[in-house]
Amino acid sequence: MSLARALAGFGADLAFERIPPEVVASVRLRALDVLGIALAASTGETAPALRGALEGWAAGQDGPCTVVGTKLTAPAPLAALANGALAHGLDFDDTHAASITHASAVVLPAVLALGEAAGADGRRVVTAAVAGLEAITRLGMAAPGAFHARGWHATAVCGAFAAALAAGRLEGLDAARLVAALGIAGSLASGLLEFLEDGSWVKRLHPGWAAHSGIVAAGLARGGFTGPATILDGRFGFYRTFLGVEPDRAPFGTLGGEWETLRIGFKPYPCCHYNHAYLDCVLALRRAHGLTPDAIAAVECRVPAGEVPIVCEPREAKLRPRTPYDAQFSLPYSVAAALVDGRVGLDTYAPERIADARVLALAARVAHALDPDSTFPDGFPGWVRVRLRDGRVLEAREPDGRGGPRRPLEPQAVVEKFRDNAARALPRAAVARVEDAALALDALADVGLLMRLTRA
Repeated sequence: MSLARALAGFGADLAFERIPPEVVASVRLRALDVLGIALAASTGETAPALRGALEGWAAGQDGPCTVVGTKLTAPAPLAALANGALAHGLDFDDTHAASITHASAVVLPAVLALGEAAGADGRRVVTAAVAGLEAITRLGMAAPGAFHARGWHATAVCGAFAAALAAGRLEGLDAARLVAALGIAGSLASGLLEFLEDGSWVKRLHPGWAAHSGIVAAGLARGGFTGPATILDGRFGFYRTFLGVEPDRAPFGTLGGEWETLRIGFKPYPCCHYNHAYLDCVLALRRAHGLTPDAIAAVECRVPAGEVPIVCEPREAKLRPRTPYDAQFSLPYSVAAALVDGRVGLDTYAPERIADARVLALAARVAHALDPDSTFPDGFPGWVRVRLRDGRVLEAREPDGRGGPRRPLEPQAVVEKFRDNAARALPRAAVARVEDAALALDALADVGLLMRLTRA
């Protein structure tokens, strides 16, 4: 059986009643998290460009779907494009470590947009979301770390398939048409890491493009358009063409038996997930020892080889970030800011903040060395040594950042994160209404009720 047929069979057969309650609860929290991030991002630097694109396409009042944080509505593919870009716009959205994918920022915008357009109930939307989340994680796990090593953004390229499966499941496509949707999605999958060279915005677009592509692929398949069943593992399929490797089929063998959705980690910090365990380490050392920047002579971060090109190189750009997005992918800047401020939040990466002389001076004293014993990408570890001017050396290690399955965030922490994010765009009473609706997602008669609450 081809991998596309395996995914399609899982998606077609999945029923809400077969999904464990803890997985349903996880999807509720992920919907809340994604909507909160999108609301905060709707006030940020990329939002005017996204709105301008929609308005330029005459989508302002031209469709049934909400564009989060605005008064605009749009057809489902365009709403998913915008909302997915907003959901990833602050690099605050969840990450599945083993696949290195931002799963929810792709899948939730796709199913929420389609669900709003169709007047679908919450159970139907949750079922579709689980199909997509289980797919994107396994697609990345089939070649762990290989996409990033070749310059592909795994979220984007794996996400197109996941969104197609989720969208097709929501639309009730049978297994044969789900296979076609996956086959079509393979020709739409794209997303490169070249943004790392200048800190430009394009990575923020990737989940939205994947969500958009998946909706388009499912719509074409619904109408009878065909796509190759061997799109993933064929002679010119996804893994051979993008990576030059055979996929590991083992992750697909656990579909419906193990739930990778539960292993998708929520983010406590709005920056690249590779930085998180290091931030946990230095914040713990700062609290325990009352560290001040002036007391620190040097900081060494022991980093897995697979993370170095993303958050440590080129060193000159990481020491003096050119843009906020540059700073979010800088381990030296993020560590220095944590040590200076004692916290890391959205304001850490504000345009005016990234030029702070005190932070930059400390960032220049943050270096990295390879950690040859790391099990990355089985978790995103942190290992920090801080040398003080009085000669002492302090050390901290974490196997993974907070939020992942090894160190999970409590649900209340995710709720509080949502409140902080959503309050940047909505008044308090409106934030509470979104929270109540998202946390009752599977009980909603129409998910449009939730989405309309996110309009500014």
